Amino acid sequence: MIHFLVLAGGEGKRAQSESSNIPKQFNGSSGVSPLKYLLRFVNNLNFIDTITVVIPKKNIQDFMKISKNINKLRRFVIGGDSRQSSSYKGLENIVFEFGENEDDCVLIHDAARPIIEENIIKNCIEGLNKNDGTFPAINVDDTIKKFSNENKFEEVNREEFFLVQTPQVFKLRKIYKAHIENKKKFTDDVSLALASGLNIQKMDGSKSHFKITNYEDLIFYDKIIKGTHLNKNGIGFDIHVFTEGNFIKLGGVKIKSNFGLKANSDGDVVIHSITDAILGALEKNDIGFHFSPDNKDYKDVDSKIFLDKALNYLNEVDGEIINLDTNIICDIPKIDPFRKDIKKNLSKLLGVDENKINIKASSTENQGFVNSQNGVAAQTIVSLQVPKRGK
Repeated sequence: MIHFLVLAGGEGKRAQSESSNIPKQFNGSSGVSPLKYLLRFVNNLNFIDTITVVIPKKNIQDFMKISKNINKLRRFVIGGDSRQSSSYKGLENIVFEFGENEDDCVLIHDAARPIIEENIIKNCIEGLNKNDGTFPAINVDDTIKKFSNENKFEEVNREEFFLVQTPQVFKLRKIYKAHIENKKKFTDDVSLALASGLNIQKMDGSKSHFKITNYEDLIFYDKIIKGTHLNKNGIGFDIHVFTEGNFIKLGGVKIKSNFGLKANSDGDVVIHSITDAILGALEKNDIGFHFSPDNKDYKDVDSKIFLDKALNYLNEVDGEIINLDTNIICDIPKIDPFRKDIKKNLSKLLGVDENKINIKASSTENQGFVNSQNGVAAQTIVSLQVPKRGK
């Protein structure tokens, strides 16, 4: 088996903006966080069997949101107090779950390097035929100078140096044993492997395997992602009239009332309008096309099943919700007391941060069809981001 171990346990403080304390691996103004982009890419590599991710304990919820639909993903592992301890914990988890088979290998990769090349990975794996481990590296192109204590600069031969990258690839049994037996502190797994006497080979790397270290690197990553993705927008609308009942559902939140909403399903106009908007942005017709109101199979069903189908279409194209704006149009009930609950529940259902969701409420002042005597409507505008596909 070929295991892919992602080290995402760092705090990434140097790459945080002034307005955010989210670690760099979970951040990104492009709408696709570095870790999510990486996981999607690795998940689509047919030669990778499993993915294990080491994360900070405080970011479990952030990870759960971005790791949906990664079918090769195993359990997450809480990181240690250093890169080395996090790497060991990840390896320990892999060995515990799958054992130490002779032919198994593991790719240990920094989450801060979200963009990687398939051919680089394959070459490193093939290098294990003659070595215990391999790693990608690139030459130093810039001039290097050394600053001395006498406030002088010394010339350095850049031909003697190279930049080490990840993923670093090892025979699982050997790198796990090296971690157990060598407790000295190292900055990467290759250094530990070399100190343990393993046979390690340098392979050709790529500048695309750059590391996000500071905020400027994160901006650079976002520019790359935006240049390789398309923005798509959709509009959705739904309306239901009042009927006998004692509650209504809006955004999946059950609200007590003196009436219900007449519908084949549960009548959740918010989820219906969101579903309609996503389908429209993806050129997938509308909610009525997929779920006919005349189909009795959907009688009183939870509208979440409609939303899930739209989200499945979005996941098929590796799309992301960038922004969602829903306007609930009614005179009753008053929306403000339930606004936070609706927003929180939609964040959970959609798998996006609450700051990407806006809930508005408009009253008709008892005018028009949608008034205190008739019903509730909702309109949604959604902005999506999807990767550009080659022709």
